[in-house]
Amino acid sequence: MTAPNHLLLRTKGAVVDSVTQAMPVKEMLVELNCWAGGVGAREVRPGLTVCRFDAPGPYVWEATPGITFCLVIQGRLSVDVDRTAHVCGSLEGVVFTDRLSPALEVVEASADAPFLAMFLQIDTAIIRRVSTDVLVSDAAAVRITRRGRAGGTQCSGTFGVGVRLLHSVLRFLRALDGELDERVLAPICLQEIVYRLLQIVCCQDPLDVASRESAADPTRAAIEYIRSHLTESITVNDIAREVQLSESAFAHTFRATIGVSPYQFLKSERLDAARRILITGSGNKVSEVARAVGYSSSSHFITAFKRRYAVTPREYANGKYSCAALEAADRQDGTHARTAEIVHFPAGN
Repeated sequence: MTAPNHLLLRTKGAVVDSVTQAMPVKEMLVELNCWAGGVGAREVRPGLTVCRFDAPGPYVWEATPGITFCLVIQGRLSVDVDRTAHVCGSLEGVVFTDRLSPALEVVEASADAPFLAMFLQIDTAIIRRVSTDVLVSDAAAVRITRRGRAGGTQCSGTFGVGVRLLHSVLRFLRALDGELDERVLAPICLQEIVYRLLQIVCCQDPLDVASRESAADPTRAAIEYIRSHLTESITVNDIAREVQLSESAFAHTFRATIGVSPYQFLKSERLDAARRILITGSGNKVSEVARAVGYSSSSHFITAFKRRYAVTPREYANGKYSCAALEAADRQDGTHARTAEIVHFPAGN
């Protein structure tokens, strides 16, 4: 079912990336009114339901696999989870997993100011894909200790929806206007929405729970295993056993997801962790740094470090490094751009 063409109803000259809050709100009101098509709840696409109600009342929700992101644009909605009511007002959202069957009730709506909201169901495969990309690119994740949350929260509670997330939703809805845009652009916009939700602290737990409780993600598990065992002399075969795959199957899956081989990623993580120690440490011996990142041989560590960063570990610790050297060394090492971090410090003489 295709929504009516409503391009003429949008604000003339509107810029999608506007930094003002008012413009996307007005545009969202227009979008949801057009998609709703009248009073009631309408499933405009599989996994996307738009609601418009002119009076308060209960709303029956059927649990679906994955994560549900509810965004209220106008009015108020009560989301009751485990006897705790989360009231979602205008420009607020809530995220919950499929294990919850919250009681929903529209608590503020009128004919003059109807309740307008959307419910977007997100498949866990998309969450795993985006969260893995974030994990790979997250510089703070490069630690010898294991990161991770243990809360297991199934519902985010309500949170304010910022202008960037709002624009992401707008782009997604507009990508549904045409068949080609829906096939090509909508999946990209959906990933952007997940990425924005992952940046909201209270949303991270339910997204993480849904991702982990679905089919196992060997790539994510491997990355976490590598980062929590950098002090050990682990091999690719050790990592493959940890994620319960053969070495060849694991290597193929990992490269297809991340863009580099497990060995290249492990090596990159070791050297990047060493670089961080050398920058923040004080008087660390090269042999101590080598052991701290899993190198049993100091000479092997020095050779690998110099091949990547164009200077020895000691020279690096003394400030003799540059952006250009890091970029060139990373390209020579063959690692994917997502695993590199360019540090903007001046080169030494």
